[in-house]
Amino acid sequence: MRILGLLLIATLAGCAAPPVDGAIDTIAFGSCARSDWPQPIWDRVAETAPDVFVLLGDNMYADVPTPPKSIEDIRAKYTEAAAIPEFARFRTQVPVLATWDDHDYGLNDAGLEWHLKAESQQAFLDFVGEPEASARRARKGIYDAKTFGTPGRRVQILLLDTRYHRTALAKASAPEPGYGPYTTIDTGTVLGDEQWTWLEARLREPAELRILASSIQVVADGHGWETWGNMPHERDRLYALIRDTNAHGVLFISGDRHLVEISADEERGPYPMWDFTSSGLNQDEPHPIQPNRFRRGSVHRAINFGVIDVDWDQTDPEICLRGVGGNGETLVTQTIRLSALR
Repeated sequence: MRILGLLLIATLAGCAAPPVDGAIDTIAFGSCARSDWPQPIWDRVAETAPDVFVLLGDNMYADVPTPPKSIEDIRAKYTEAAAIPEFARFRTQVPVLATWDDHDYGLNDAGLEWHLKAESQQAFLDFVGEPEASARRARKGIYDAKTFGTPGRRVQILLLDTRYHRTALAKASAPEPGYGPYTTIDTGTVLGDEQWTWLEARLREPAELRILASSIQVVADGHGWETWGNMPHERDRLYALIRDTNAHGVLFISGDRHLVEISADEERGPYPMWDFTSSGLNQDEPHPIQPNRFRRGSVHRAINFGVIDVDWDQTDPEICLRGVGGNGETLVTQTIRLSALR
């Protein structure tokens, strides 16, 4: 099956989009895409003409309908995802960056305990066409960073790995009806020591806008599902790291929840901590929507993707967040000035 992975790399490399050249002003992103369901949304994404697209995880569902028994099961799902016509065509048009979440990691809500995590890492990197000599293949975890543009218009995209090192979550003794099964704990880690050290170094690098991509929500909490709020001390550490590194321009993007919403924590961070959640690319399951004390504007369970447009030509660049539905309609929107992320 390793041969199959190498063939898949060759296939993806042969239809890869041209590399990003110069400044970028439109970033699209999304998450939660069943590879055994149609994915017509890629044509809608292409219409927004993004400079880059970020896959936030659950890029396929390796544990549906049953958990994988071997790495071959995971690789088969990646092969299925890569063969989707609309996605394959999209990849020839737009550069794609990616991280993973639990279902493409291999098991629902799994963390460091997943026994196939090392093998799953290589299968994921094969899927995204990561070169064999890449440092991303040698480290434990798939975290990565890319910076685009020139001084004054630099965009840093930080791809976090919230799976490989994350300690187990705690189950609530009596979860509320309609809420998730988890409660908060004051121990454990989301990123692990090595990734925390790596992230600090990256945040010290120069950039005007930093898109920090987390597969799970950073700001929203209280719903009982997976979120940085399951470990409030880790979210506090993240906010403190942004403050201590004097990292201006941080904007979180997240997925996982099968909804689209925009959240902002204006109290605990060094400046308002915005989190733009977009999920899923081909799923609109009608589950209940829990309250979110940080929510700004409306929330929708609908097939969707996120778009971030940056107007660099303004003296104080304007950042427009827009959640887009499967028919191209705007579902949520928010405008932020770059000066507010300082």
